[in-house]
Amino acid sequence: MNNRPDETRSPAADDPAADLCRRLDAVAESAGQVIVLHARGEIDAYTLPRWRNLLESAVPDSAEGGHLVVDLDEVTFLSVRAVTVLTDLAQHLDRRGIGMHLADGRATTTIARVIDLAGMTEWISIHPDLATALAATAGPRSAA
Repeated sequence: MNNRPDETRSPAADDPAADLCRRLDAVAESAGQVIVLHARGEIDAYTLPRWRNLLESAVPDSAEGGHLVVDLDEVTFLSVRAVTVLTDLAQHLDRRGIGMHLADGRATTTIARVIDLAGMTEWISIHPDLATALAATAGPRSAA
């Protein structure tokens, strides 16, 4: 029997918080009235509470009249429940006068279809890339 510690196992493997951060992370940056949240990783049932926190903390109370752009380019999995969180937040932001935009090259497929079927295209604009999403924030705020 080998009583040595498993040297191949990372210390973070036993830490759920570290595991969540490893599986899903995001960086927010602000430029004027536009906040861009660059998400990276998997957004599934396990990481859903972190996803909700990352989204909610990205938009300060002072952001009224601006835009939130969620960059999904480095997201490897996005569950339907994660899209639901986006749609709930989009409605909340709309009441505060904040527009929401998604940037994702896959948007013309699954994500756009789910948002369309949920009847949420009024609150969320979907763009094929970050540059297009940012360009959409330059004009007056409008529905998708």
